Amino acid sequence: MKTLKTLGQSLIIGFAVYPIIFLGVVALIALQVFAEQMHISSDTIPLLYALVFAVLTIALVELLNIASVVLVLTASATLIEYAQILIPGRSASAVDFVASLAGVICAAVLVWLAHSFAARNRRD
Repeated sequence: MKTLKTLGQSLIIGFAVYPIIFLGVVALIALQVFAEQMHISSDTIPLLYALVFAVLTIALVELLNIASVVLVLTASATLIEYAQILIPGRSASAVDFVASLAGVICAAVLVWLAHSFAARNRRD
């Protein structure tokens, strides 16, 4: 029962920070448009996705717990790719989704390690 309550709270908080995620999506679109105008190779666009999702993860972990952030941003990455199916001239990309997910996971692991290291130093 406690797990369901915690999950429910995480989802509510996730929806509360959805405007921040929306800004991240806008940033991704702007980065892709910028990359196309600067004739940046399309191979580097997934790196931009990973970077934006990593920054969002680090920013949101301070507001939420790591599990909530990973859940919300993974759902966001899925929705972004699904939405691209519905936009004429766009298509979903498994590579972009994996890059976004990699950014979330790498940043979450780094934040977790930093928090663990800080907690260990406080105990000593």
